[in-house]
Amino acid sequence: MVDESVTVKGSPVRSLQKFFDAELTPAEREQVLDAFPVDVAARFRKPILATETIPVYLLNRLTEEAARVKKEPLESFARRAGREGASDAVKGIYRFIALVLTPPALLGKASHMWSSLYNRGEMRVDEQTDTSARIRVLDFPFEAVGCARVTGWIERMAEITGVKNIKVDQTQCCAKGAAFCEWRLSWS
Repeated sequence: MVDESVTVKGSPVRSLQKFFDAELTPAEREQVLDAFPVDVAARFRKPILATETIPVYLLNRLTEEAARVKKEPLESFARRAGREGASDAVKGIYRFIALVLTPPALLGKASHMWSSLYNRGEMRVDEQTDTSARIRVLDFPFEAVGCARVTGWIERMAEITGVKNIKVDQTQCCAKGAAFCEWRLSWS
C-alpha cells in the first residue's frame, strides 16, 4: 500500500525531471506521462517549483515507468537518476557545502539535508571513521526504486568531495523487510 502522505520538496523532483529530459526522447517522455492519470501527467509536464511538495510514491512510479520505457534495468536507471540528482543539487542548493567539505564533514550535514527535503524519516550517520561511515534512514517507507536513487545520490556526493575508491553498499532495506534502510560507505 502506498503512503501518499510522505512527500519531498520540489528540488529533487526538478532534478529528476532534468534527468528524464536528458535521458528520454520527447516521445519517450510523453509515453511515460501517458501512463499516469491526466491530472498527474499535467503536473509533471511543467517544471515543478522548488517550494512544491510531491508525494514520494509518484517519483517512484515515474522512475519505474521511465526505466521501463528506456528498456533499462530499474536499479541501474534509478541509481543513475540519484547520481544526477546529487550533481544537480551541488550546482544549486548544496553547492557551497559539497565542494568545500570532506566526506566526514558532509556526512555531518546529511541529517539536516534529509529533513529539509522530506517530511518524514530520519537520516542518521554513525560508525564514522576517516574512510567510512554507516548511513541509516529510519521511519521512511522506502521502495526498492527509492533506495536505488538514494544509493546513487550518496555515491555521487562522496565523489564530489574528491575522495577515491568509493564503495556504497546497501546492507539493510525496508523494502525487503528490514526495519530501516542502511548503507555502508567507504572511500580512500
